[in-house]
Amino acid sequence: MTHEQIEYRKYVLQGMASYDGDVAQALVWCGNHFIKLNDSQCNAINKLSAKERNQVIHELTMR
Repeated sequence: MTHEQIEYRKYVLQGMASYDGDVAQALVWCGNHFIKLNDSQCNAINKLSAKERNQVIHELTMR
């Protein structure tokens, strides 16, 4: 997993913690809170392709 994917994973996990593991709600939360991230987190997540983000979500949902 790349540094950018690790940052995204941490962010999605924050959302999942807010919604008792509900991935769909966590992704909505992530979308609503993206502007609250610091610049380095935003830059890291923005560098990810859809495939790379999907890999993170797959890893989180398949455990």
